[in-house]
Amino acid sequence: MTKNFMNKPAQFIKKAQRVYKNPTESFDLSRFVFPLLVLIFFGCKSTKEVTKQKLEHYSTKELLDSLENYEMHFQSLSTKAEITYFDEKETSFKANLRIRKDSAIWISITPALGIEFARVLVTKDTVLFMDRMHNKFFAGDFTYINKLFNVELDYKMLESLLIGNSIEFEKNEKIKTSIDRQKDLYFIGTERKRKVKKDIKKELKKDKEIIKDQTQILWIYPNSFKIAELLLKDPEKNQSLQGIFSDHRIVENQILPFKLNYIIESKKTLKIDVNYGKVTLNNDLNFSFKIPEKYEQIY
Repeated sequence: MTKNFMNKPAQFIKKAQRVYKNPTESFDLSRFVFPLLVLIFFGCKSTKEVTKQKLEHYSTKELLDSLENYEMHFQSLSTKAEITYFDEKETSFKANLRIRKDSAIWISITPALGIEFARVLVTKDTVLFMDRMHNKFFAGDFTYINKLFNVELDYKMLESLLIGNSIEFEKNEKIKTSIDRQKDLYFIGTERKRKVKKDIKKELKKDKEIIKDQTQILWIYPNSFKIAELLLKDPEKNQSLQGIFSDHRIVENQILPFKLNYIIESKKTLKIDVNYGKVTLNNDLNFSFKIPEKYEQIY
C-alpha cells in the first residue's frame, strides 16, 4: 500500500499561512510559532540543534515523485539579490534577477547607488554580457560560462540552481536512494552507465570519499521534500559543484530557498553566496537587452 506522504507539505503551508499572512517578506523572529515550524519541518538551522526524527522509508519512485511535485513551478520569477563572490578576493554586489521559465535568465548588476554596472541575458543557446563601465559586450554561448567557472552547465542546469530545483536525470542513469542518518535527510544519488577509464577507476577506489561514477547527488529535507544540498561531480575531470539551499519560505503556495551557497571545485575553488529579497511570480517582465552601437565586442 502506498504511504500517504504527499499532503504533508501542503498541510504545513496552510498552517504557516494562517500564522504568517505575508510570507514573501522577511521573517519576524519575534514571532514564536512560525520560526518553530521552520525549525521542525525544514531544518534551516544545523541538524545538531534539532531533535533527530525518525524518517519514514520511501521507495525510489516515491521520493522522485515527491521531489518533482514540490519543485518550483512558475511562468516568470523576479527578485532582488545580494551576491558575494569569493575568488582570490571577495566581491559583493546587488542584482535584479528575472527568470522566464525554460526560456531566459536576465540579471542587472548594480554595485552602488542603483547605477547599473553590467547586464546579463542567458537563453538556451545564447549568453549576452554587457559591461557598461567599459562600453564592451560579449555575445556567445554556454562555452563562455563554462570557461569562466571551469564547469559544464547548460541552461536548464543554471535555472535549476537558481531556484533550488534538481537537475534533470538522464535516461541512462541508475538512481539510488537511502536515508542519510548523519544528516537526517533523504539521499538520492545517480550513476551513469557510461564506461569509466581504468586509471580513473583506480583513483576512485583509493578515495572512499568520492562517490564512484555518480554525477548528481541530492540530500532532501523530510516533509517538504525540498533540496537541502546538491552535488554535481565529474570524477574524470576532477570537477564538482556543490549547492546548499536554506532559509526556505513560502511564495504563492510554493516553497523556495532564499539563501543559496555554491562551491565550485576545479583548478581553483570558487564560492558564491546568494541571498534573495522579496520574490514575485508570474508578472509580465521586461527582458530587454539593447547593446549601444559604440560598444566594443569582446571575443
